[in-house]
Amino acid sequence: MLVFIAPRGGFTDDINFWINWCRYAYEFGLSNIYQLENNNYNPLLHYFLAAYAFLAGNSDNISQYMPFFKAFPLFFDFVGAIAAVSFVKERSQRFALSLLLLFNAGYLYNTLIWGQVDSVFTCFVMIAVAMALRKKLVLSVIFYLLALNAKVQAIIFLPPLLLLLLPALRSDKKRLAIALLAGIAFELVFLAPFIWGGEHNDLGRIIAINFNSVDFAPVVSMSAYNFWFLTLKEDWLSAMPDNLVFWGLTYKHWGLLLFCLTSFIALLPVLLLAIRSFFTGNNFNFSEYPVILLSFGLIPILFCFFNTQMHERYWHAGLLFLAAYGFLTKEYLPYLVGSVAYLLNMEAVLRFLNFKNYKILLFKPEFVAGLFGFVIVFGFFKLYRHFNLAACLQDMKRYGNRHEEVQAGVAMAHLEKEAGVK
Repeated sequence: MLVFIAPRGGFTDDINFWINWCRYAYEFGLSNIYQLENNNYNPLLHYFLAAYAFLAGNSDNISQYMPFFKAFPLFFDFVGAIAAVSFVKERSQRFALSLLLLFNAGYLYNTLIWGQVDSVFTCFVMIAVAMALRKKLVLSVIFYLLALNAKVQAIIFLPPLLLLLLPALRSDKKRLAIALLAGIAFELVFLAPFIWGGEHNDLGRIIAINFNSVDFAPVVSMSAYNFWFLTLKEDWLSAMPDNLVFWGLTYKHWGLLLFCLTSFIALLPVLLLAIRSFFTGNNFNFSEYPVILLSFGLIPILFCFFNTQMHERYWHAGLLFLAAYGFLTKEYLPYLVGSVAYLLNMEAVLRFLNFKNYKILLFKPEFVAGLFGFVIVFGFFKLYRHFNLAACLQDMKRYGNRHEEVQAGVAMAHLEKEAGVK
């Protein structure tokens, strides 16, 4: 129904690329899609495009019905909402809470209006996190690989996801090893058509696409209203090179440095919880889920806020985790403010609603960037309010005391055994 409500929409350049890729896959086969020089997307999108081309049936239909391709990413908007509410214990509340996402114009704008596919990798990352917390390691690894195969931006979630898997390195090494082997096997099968099925082995091309995504557009901002709009007063940051130097570093490296520093602050509670779980052998407690979900929600916001070369769509992944955090804690302010800021940023760039005046305060880059800045500051405040550092350290101290007692007992038994022999 939503596809029929907004059948047109979509960023023209993206849609034209996808039509051409569909036609090429339909004519020459999915396995040869990376022979196209302008193909710069990861493989999962091409599976979807090939499926759509097959359903369309011919070249003319591919173009005519392309607006309905958005049904594919829209499906993942719904699945992502289901995954987000799955953390709520009261099953009777889950459906109503999911509507807070599915009736959120900011959440659906990317798919229905812009016609992009960020919902796909976001959904898979959310499921990977849910599986990791439930100790379903194989599924967690596979869903994360699906996210990477959808969009390279999923790489920013690798450090926090590894922290969730860290306790298994001590308590469940066998299952973790099986999960890693299953991940390798899955990736080989997933990439097989592009490695062995076409006229050429395109594995190198796929790897190059991911590495070359950095500096693909080496400018200060690709229309993400972020930190740079608060610090640089030039109007056209999308035309300003990010290799300009300020205090010995380029804008690009300043952005990366700020992202790394703030990400460390966002991940520190999860890091300490992971270390505690590693040594004690206990899994993450349900009471700690808000810390984990909020931390995951802040990472994409920080990524888009401080780094250069950011598109307006890159905020998307943060919304789903901020919503899941809100569902657990009833603290919806980060999610609501983030949704408004994201919607304003997207509409200010695409101008789908065709307002007469986009120079009002609501659409000013500085105002939108300020909203995202508020989400970050308030998010950090709530993160460290939820995180019980004293309890975490006490658990580790308890473990240390028990470990010393065990070691002392072993040493005493060894001495008694030696004394008995003598």
